[in-house]
Amino acid sequence: MGKPIKFGTDGWRGLIAADFTYDRVAQVAPLAAIALKQSYGDKSLGGTDSNTVIVGYDRRFMAEDFAQIAAETIQAVGFDVVLSESYAPTPAFSWAAFDQKALGAVVLTASHNPGGYLGLKVKGGFGGSVPPEVTKKIEAMLSDEIPTSETPGSLTTFDPWPSYCQAIRDKVDIEPIKAAIASGKLTVFADVMHGAAATGLERVLGCAINEVNSDRDPLFDGGAPEPLPKYLPELFRQINGHRHAGHTELTVGLVFDGDSDRIAAV
Repeated sequence: MGKPIKFGTDGWRGLIAADFTYDRVAQVAPLAAIALKQSYGDKSLGGTDSNTVIVGYDRRFMAEDFAQIAAETIQAVGFDVVLSESYAPTPAFSWAAFDQKALGAVVLTASHNPGGYLGLKVKGGFGGSVPPEVTKKIEAMLSDEIPTSETPGSLTTFDPWPSYCQAIRDKVDIEPIKAAIASGKLTVFADVMHGAAATGLERVLGCAINEVNSDRDPLFDGGAPEPLPKYLPELFRQINGHRHAGHTELTVGLVFDGDSDRIAAV
């Protein structure tokens, strides 16, 4: 029997197959949708009349399978579910919830935890993490029978990347960055730590960069996808090799954690 389901500072996390199982996700995911509806589903109180919940995931072991279970169980209790077609950064799903005027989002990720973990984050339609009073509602319903719906909702899929990348471009002037890269005045290394930031910076910029640890490795090289020096030997090796080869242009190294909601620079 796994540890009790408990939401921390940003979601519920546990060891896959011990604490974090199909059955538990099938229980928690629809309760998360119900808690979102209870908290933000009254338009007269500044909420929304939406019945839509976004479901997304990162690149962890079986994350897409857990996301499918979350989507189907949320749909079964009457919500309209929009399921991601691929992994993406957690902020992409926060943005999708805001952009699509949804109730919120349920994201399958364990952020920077080691590879044996997976988790579930709940985002509000305002585009950020829900406060503790919302996750406490989920915990309070865990001992209750999950409500049923005579009419299940819909289940559709979407590509989270284009809208998210465009939203970043709308806020950041990327043309000087692209020009500096094209002219050879700037070289960018991005360590995505085998996580959800993979391909992201190139999608935003529309040009090639040096992406490090871009392959999917659910074990994260035996470490954790956390932007700390002890987990960055390959990034340091590549940057130092570049400099020792005689390159004198400005060189920057960016590091993204497992679900790409944190960034560091070296």
